[in-house]
Amino acid sequence: MLLGGNETTRKIDSFAINELKIPSIVLMENAAISFVKHIDENENNFLIICGKGNNGGDGYAIARQLFSKNKNVKIFCISNENMSHDCFVNYEICKNMGIEIFYKIEELDKLLLECDVVIEGIFGTGLNSEIKGEYCEIIEKINFLNKNKITYSIDIPSGINGDTGEIMGISVKADITISFVTYKKGFLKSDIKNYLGKVVIENIGLNENKISHIVNDYYLTPEMIKKFYIERNDNSHKGDFGKVLIFAGSSGFYGAGNIVAKSCVRSGAGLTTVITDKNNFSLNVFVPEAMSFPVNFENIEENFEKLENEILNSDVIAIGPGIGKSYKALKIFEKLISFEKNYKGNNIKLVLDADALNLLSENRELFDKIKNRSVLTPHLVEFSRLTGVSPEEINKNKFEIAKEFSQRYGITLLLKGKNTIITNGEKIFVNSTGNSHMANGGMGDCLTGIICSLVGQKYNLLESAVIGAYLHGKIADELLKKQYVINASHIIENISKYILKIFLN
Repeated sequence: MLLGGNETTRKIDSFAINELKIPSIVLMENAAISFVKHIDENENNFLIICGKGNNGGDGYAIARQLFSKNKNVKIFCISNENMSHDCFVNYEICKNMGIEIFYKIEELDKLLLECDVVIEGIFGTGLNSEIKGEYCEIIEKINFLNKNKITYSIDIPSGINGDTGEIMGISVKADITISFVTYKKGFLKSDIKNYLGKVVIENIGLNENKISHIVNDYYLTPEMIKKFYIERNDNSHKGDFGKVLIFAGSSGFYGAGNIVAKSCVRSGAGLTTVITDKNNFSLNVFVPEAMSFPVNFENIEENFEKLENEILNSDVIAIGPGIGKSYKALKIFEKLISFEKNYKGNNIKLVLDADALNLLSENRELFDKIKNRSVLTPHLVEFSRLTGVSPEEINKNKFEIAKEFSQRYGITLLLKGKNTIITNGEKIFVNSTGNSHMANGGMGDCLTGIICSLVGQKYNLLESAVIGAYLHGKIADELLKKQYVINASHIIENISKYILKIFLN
């Protein structure tokens, strides 16, 4: 689904009104109709609390819709002065229809106690100052007196900043938030989920394709992931699904390489080869389907001639987990990225994680070698090293910094964390899956294996990162229903099962 902030909402409204010539009052009516269809038909006793802007106008329009269904509807009007045009139109219609409207704050307690459902439209997405005075008192009453009642918020709970998710002093605690057109960026702030309740995104009569030039940011849904699916040809062979070369793991860190290799194999790569220390005997036991390219780390140059052949036979190379930051690791890294095309004349794609990112941040001239063919998968601290920007500053402007970095270096970026961001510098996708119970060692290695496998199967870099992040988190979300801790090995054992589910079920 589309993802947007306050400015996005303003631009979409302006385009719909001025270019598509949809009257704003029609948009408000569409919003009301789409809102009401999510209300339980068995509910009968409603209090609608309306501000004086267009969010309040939505409230009056919703009140009309419910009243026309013979529901018991009462309205609390916070102010009938200086209303927006469309708010005033719907307010007048409500009066003319005979809907009871109350104005005195002294009456609000009784109204809240008598109703079964509260619908609030006090502020919209554009709130950017602290709530004070009468508005603060009203929200306090809603939150205190809504026990055993259902509270709906129109577009966004009043009191939450639509861009940042910051609570502007106080906010309505909604059970259900029905938002319009876009999933709001503010909803991504993890510590406000108890204010949002269940979030539903509704259209207001706009074709998404007609507004794609306004918003190019997306919050991932199962339907979006299914659209990426590439059907397998019955006549295909293993060479058609990617020759993946992995440089991961070193003495004392063999597990990282094994995890990358196993997740790559389980995700459907055709052929997987792991560059590993000659003393690593665990790979063949842990991942019998993978081949190994043993390296003598005491004299790495003696491996380079044979390694060139492996590189030129590869479709994608994954580099980083557990390789360390030694001079020898750097030399192998440099060798692996020194060839841009393989024997078939195709670009050799790269997936860089962990120590590869640390080496890259310390040897910035290597960025030129990876341009237009790489996925980088840093967590926040690694991204801070790559950009030279503090983690605190990144968190304040995550979308802008991620997009600019991707554009500058010509790479696809997957910035890991809660609501992982994936961008190619043009589009941004925000992952909707994953949970804190998967926060343990090896998870990033597992994700690297999934992504490089998908690249090998001819998904483009952006698609591979998006599908990989979604799948990785989706498996963890499903496993959380029956177990408390999710490790990389749990994810790996379920990869094939959930690829089938997200693509074909």
